[in-house]
Amino acid sequence: MSYRIARLDASVTSIDVLDELPEAVGGDLLLEGIRLGRDRRTEIARTIVPGRRGKFELGPILILWRSQLGLLNLRAAIASTGTVVVLPPASMPQRRSGLTRRSVFDELGIKPRPLRGEGSEFESLREYVTGDDPRHIDWRASARHTRLQVRQYQSERRHTVMIAIDTGRLMGAYVDGTSKLDHAINCASALARASIGYGDRVGFLAFDSMLRLFMRPRSGSAGVGALVEATSPLKPASSEPDYRILAETLARYQKKRALIVVLTDFVEGGAARSMEDYLAGLARRHCVMLVAMRDRILREADRREPAIPRDRLYRRLALQDLAAERETVLARIGRFGAQVLDLDPTQITAPVLNRYLAIRDAALI
Repeated sequence: MSYRIARLDASVTSIDVLDELPEAVGGDLLLEGIRLGRDRRTEIARTIVPGRRGKFELGPILILWRSQLGLLNLRAAIASTGTVVVLPPASMPQRRSGLTRRSVFDELGIKPRPLRGEGSEFESLREYVTGDDPRHIDWRASARHTRLQVRQYQSERRHTVMIAIDTGRLMGAYVDGTSKLDHAINCASALARASIGYGDRVGFLAFDSMLRLFMRPRSGSAGVGALVEATSPLKPASSEPDYRILAETLARYQKKRALIVVLTDFVEGGAARSMEDYLAGLARRHCVMLVAMRDRILREADRREPAIPRDRLYRRLALQDLAAERETVLARIGRFGAQVLDLDPTQITAPVLNRYLAIRDAALI
């Protein structure tokens, strides 16, 4: 951020500037004792490190001009009607164009295996063997080789990826200074880049007790930019997520089989049972990946202590019950055929991309 200041009068040699910035981008910025030289102009730059993603209103800029002898002070205010948009780290300019197929594998250390078999994209010719479909015989190539040649196809490589983010109240919890919602959006941006790099079409939706955002699947690098811009206003709601909204939206707009990636946090009980029921329905039509953002408080259930006070013992037992119930819920969802990841919110991106690539490699979509 830079400020250009021009001196109004020869007697004014020092000024103070107070820029009322949003708390998310560092709060008020005070610049004191700025000296103006003979050219009556100066430029000051300051580095601003945003604290969180979102769209924020800018406040006014207050200026105090001081005369050379200190006998005259002039106050002024510059009203601001602008806004500032803070984008997720995954949308950094140098990476916004999307990762190439090779760089995705290099980044994650995965070596792809080519998919072969019945498909729609021509791959190569090979000699006919008993059992091959006669419809795949290439008669012109057979005439050139004097032996029967068949066309070999590879499976369709372009698919649809729908990313769904829960914006319920639990997603407002902060982990390492960043909300779970922002961790989820960062992961969604990275997954969108990787998917579009493969030629897949990427769609997006956000939901809690109502549908907050829906974007139809798009291809091309512009889809990542559109996703990043659309997610800027998203905030955690005060309500629990309603997975019925997720299921009904996909049933209405995404009838063709797709990879559905759901990034969510959930509490055991009614919300978990609702999630089970609707994800089971989605898994009958689509390939579903559930990314459960695990609360760090559950780590205490695994921590060993030789001697533990009575009050902490009760807490430990309660956490162990919560962790066991959570694992039971995720295991049941896994038995429906869904891909399940239970991860720390700060470490979801790499495992999600790995699983996405494994799903493509196994031709599950």
